[in-house]
Amino acid sequence: MFQEMFNGSIAVLTKPAVSTFEEHEKNNLQWALIYAVSAAVINAIIATLTAPLRAGQVRAQLEASGMDPVQIDAAVAASQGGLVGAILGALIGTVIGSLIYWGIVYGLGRAFGGSGQFGELAWGLALFSAPLSIVSNLLAVIPLVGGIATFVLGIYGLYLTYLAIQSGMNLPSNKALYVILILFAIFLIVFCSIFGVALLALLGTGALQTAP
Repeated sequence: MFQEMFNGSIAVLTKPAVSTFEEHEKNNLQWALIYAVSAAVINAIIATLTAPLRAGQVRAQLEASGMDPVQIDAAVAASQGGLVGAILGALIGTVIGSLIYWGIVYGLGRAFGGSGQFGELAWGLALFSAPLSIVSNLLAVIPLVGGIATFVLGIYGLYLTYLAIQSGMNLPSNKALYVILILFAIFLIVFCSIFGVALLALLGTGALQTAP
């Protein structure tokens, strides 16, 4: 089954089309989760191996911002993690995160009249999201180039999601586009909320540093 999913991944990534997703479509939620978790474990290993490089980048950024050396050491230490902890976190986080994300997409698809099965949608989304996440993590460690490549892969993943929704939910292209736009709006709200909280925390830290 793993080989079947791997072949499906190559197909949808190299020949993106609704017909390609339908050709490799299966109603198998269990293996969709296994595939996603396998990618998460690989990503956890990559993150652990590249931790020293990322720590150096974090330190350089914080030093450039003028942060106190003691706080820099604490921040760098917090960015590190063991392999076992990273893998356990990846396993739990991927299962929960995947089910929540797939559930949101499925619910939106059903709201627009989709008739596909949850397992079919999950299978289609896992086919491309798992390998793309690995490639993104590998490229992310490359300064500047990694950020651009990750952004491009994110856009490509959004397009593949659009195709997978049409296949997995049996939706016409216009309704699948509505689902994508709603998903984008949700992610934009979440991103702005996280950014706002991080900015407030940063401003609060700066205020404490300047206080007498």
